[in-house]
Amino acid sequence: MVDKGKISRGQLAFMLYSLMAYDGLLLIPKIAGEKAGRDLWLSPVWSHLTGIMMVLAMLRLSRMFPEESIIVYSKRILGKWLGIAAGFIFVFYAFYLTSVILRIYTDFISSVFLENTPTVVISGGIMFLVAYTARGGVEVLGRLAQLFIPATIVVFVILSILTIPEWELSNALPILGKGPIPSLKGATVPFTWFAGYILLGLYYPLLSDKRKVTLFVMTAWFGEMITLAASGLISVFLFGEYTSTLNYPFIEVVRYIALGEFFQHIDALLLAVWLPGTFIELATYHYATVTGIAEWTGLKNYRALSFTLGFLVLVVSYWGITSDIDFERYLATSHIWFDFSVLVFGLLLFLVAWIRSKLGALKYN
Repeated sequence: MVDKGKISRGQLAFMLYSLMAYDGLLLIPKIAGEKAGRDLWLSPVWSHLTGIMMVLAMLRLSRMFPEESIIVYSKRILGKWLGIAAGFIFVFYAFYLTSVILRIYTDFISSVFLENTPTVVISGGIMFLVAYTARGGVEVLGRLAQLFIPATIVVFVILSILTIPEWELSNALPILGKGPIPSLKGATVPFTWFAGYILLGLYYPLLSDKRKVTLFVMTAWFGEMITLAASGLISVFLFGEYTSTLNYPFIEVVRYIALGEFFQHIDALLLAVWLPGTFIELATYHYATVTGIAEWTGLKNYRALSFTLGFLVLVVSYWGITSDIDFERYLATSHIWFDFSVLVFGLLLFLVAWIRSKLGALKYN
């Protein structure tokens, strides 16, 4: 590993939680609602129950090669040249996902909070902080995740409780009124997001204590499912089948909160949940990109790449798709296949390793 730093199991769990929870908080109620209607809150449940196979596959691979990253053990599993190609797939995925998440962040902030601010200022500002964090190493990233993520969870719970007076429980009924198919269709997008768990192949060797890692990873998995299902259900309680017509349903949920005449219009508090979480998500992917490329190319000093790659991420986030509407359509269509192909790649890598180990052609620790 090019970084000699270490993180705890809890810090890893917080980083993994950030991979789906915060983008899902904004996007899943709308994306799933277009297919599932009032059952959209079930879609994250189905996606997590099926996506667990990717989580367990990457955990098993990591335990087979506990001191090696996916860049290294791919060569042992697939051979030199196919392993090099697999390493490229990993670093390209991490790089491209960083740009996609940055674009999601920029579109949300510019459309909801900073409408008159140039988007390059919004995206460039956070990308500078992300690159600076990645340059500091995995220990800095882990401590920031440990600091920010629990606070965002507490604020999310408080905001959710404050919406209770506005709930209309009948909006969620009948549950599965049209059968399970609509909610299963709505689970397609969040299911493909489990491709992000391929990052376990890079972060697992950096753990200071590898005992009971599965418990911590599964806690992150369960926390994601509860967060996304709860945000979707609350959105349905307030807006019913009209949830999918809103650009960012949960921001509208928070705008319903009012305590008397002195505690209103607190939608900016959603930033206390979403912005720190998205920052950790961006930093988690960007660090994987930086150290992955350094290890893939044989560079000793990964820190020198952080700001350069950060600038390229910024450029790619604007590349090709300029319209917000076109970008939303891309996330719900073409991007699904990109994520799905990486998810299949991770599962195939595990399957090849498992078969070769059973045949005695692959030795692991």
